[in-house]
Amino acid sequence: MDIAAKKMELLDWLLHINDESKLKKIIALKLILDKEVVAHTISGYPVDKDEYITMVKEADERISTGKYTTIEDLEKEIENW
Repeated sequence: MDIAAKKMELLDWLLHINDESKLKKIIALKLILDKEVVAHTISGYPVDKDEYITMVKEADERISTGKYTTIEDLEKEIENW
């Protein structure tokens, strides 16, 4: 099946969706796909440039306020577990 046929099949399927919750999920996926992905979260969620900058700023803020966990902290947690 060539790309034009796949597009037509997808278009036909979209035109016949009557479930609003499915349509909302498709729109959410479109928004994600339309963004330029520059990274992924640990769980695999794609992150665009603006989201990535926000994540870095939040991490910097946590570090500057001392709200972070070091590897040593994690190792102690494991030992005490």
